Amino acid sequence: MSADAIPVILTFALMLVAWQVVFASNRDLVRARAWGELARRLLPFAAITIMAASLPLVQGRQESWAPYVWALAFGVVLVVAIFLSMPLKERQATRAFRAGDYTEAAALYRGLVDKHPLARYWAFLGAALGAGERHEEGVDASTKAVELDPKYGLAYYNRALILRRLGRKSRATKDLNRALEADLPRRFRTAARRALEES
Repeated sequence: MSADAIPVILTFALMLVAWQVVFASNRDLVRARAWGELARRLLPFAAITIMAASLPLVQGRQESWAPYVWALAFGVVLVVAIFLSMPLKERQATRAFRAGDYTEAAALYRGLVDKHPLARYWAFLGAALGAGERHEEGVDASTKAVELDPKYGLAYYNRALILRRLGRKSRATKDLNRALEADLPRRFRTAARRALEES
């Protein structure tokens, strides 16, 4: 194996891992058969894959400027792909939620639910409503997420947090257990286990 092949092989190995990570964090879109949304989430990784695939073409060029043009072009493509990989309203809603503006986040998530009634958007809406002290509405939105995708663990987790605030501890415990049995990201899995230990 030549020394030129090693970066290409390593890049492709990294891409396989990246594709797996993206797929793992978007299983709900696969279950919902939301292929357009899934493809959108994969845009940055598709751009990197094309970049990696074109690397041997650039390495074989004699012009000294070719690698710079290649890097600049794919840098622009990657930035655009990252921007397009998430709907603008979702990006705005996430920003509002993190800033503590739960009313704005809920309004934006409501718009996403109206346009794309996916379990993830219902779960996010439930979280925003619950954080904004609109507990019953938050439970209802999280329940809708569970109905749409019973394997979406974040919906159970969000509903459990709201139920705990309402003092419904036994139902919250059931939801935390269901969240652990479902498709739940690692950081929420750890938080769910901790919440179960506390109750």
